[in-house]
Amino acid sequence: MLRKILITGSSGQLGKSLISELGSDFELLPTDSHPLPITVSGLPIIEMDITNFDQVKQIVTTFAPDIIINSAAYTNVDGSEIDKNAARNVNVEGLENLIKTSSTNAYFVQISTDYVFDGENGPYDENAPTFPISYYGKTKLEAENVMRGSRRRNLILRPNVLYSSSIDDTASFFSWVFTQLSDKQEINVVTDQTSNPTWIPKFAETIHHCVANDVEGIYHYGSENYLSRFDFAIQIAEVFGLDISLIKPITTNELNQTAHRPKHSGMNPGKIQKELCISIYSTEFCLTEIKKIMEQK
Repeated sequence: MLRKILITGSSGQLGKSLISELGSDFELLPTDSHPLPITVSGLPIIEMDITNFDQVKQIVTTFAPDIIINSAAYTNVDGSEIDKNAARNVNVEGLENLIKTSSTNAYFVQISTDYVFDGENGPYDENAPTFPISYYGKTKLEAENVMRGSRRRNLILRPNVLYSSSIDDTASFFSWVFTQLSDKQEINVVTDQTSNPTWIPKFAETIHHCVANDVEGIYHYGSENYLSRFDFAIQIAEVFGLDISLIKPITTNELNQTAHRPKHSGMNPGKIQKELCISIYSTEFCLTEIKKIMEQK
């Protein structure tokens, strides 16, 4: 009998990739507060708002998952400063609802973020002290603490700057850069925010490995190279043959964003490489793979 996995946030770029990645080895129940009107890999996405305790209880109790992958999140960093209740309801109370309504034997995978750090001294390993500088980061750290204090078997994964292979994902930095440059539009990209971006298909493969092997603890994930958002945009243009001159350098301060961003961030993937034998790839390799996928369509 296949183990049962409930996935939250299934309409998001990570959720959709997880459905495709895990479907052959597990019985899946994809859920989302705003489900897509189409199936993903042949599976419909069920409506479930993790902030609605009664709805969560009904669905979780009926499905009785062995594993819960919580990829649902309120990710609007500036919006989190404006509507703190909305951010905490999803990022913290939503997780609490999943914990309260599930079996004590359920195994959790909680997707976190590099925003639990201040971004002053990255890249960060798992032993680095957390110090979020935005309310979004604070809610994600609180969720980590809820998860760790739940006495459930759990895995906390911290990726950064997630991007998919699709040009239709509005939350993806890659999609935004590719689309704007393809339309011959100038873009302003910051030079002073550094990370090692996470290509979602490879991250989903990593989650598959972890779930199959019941991995527990905290692990960081990202590409093997660290680069600024500006250099990331340049690399996208180079791989896809787009006009580099349309990419204009600016600083974070010039954006006048409501929330503070970690500037010198990035996740050190050394632990996940050493302990779990997970392969880490360069950003250029991942972009080249996306190009191959596009050419095959």
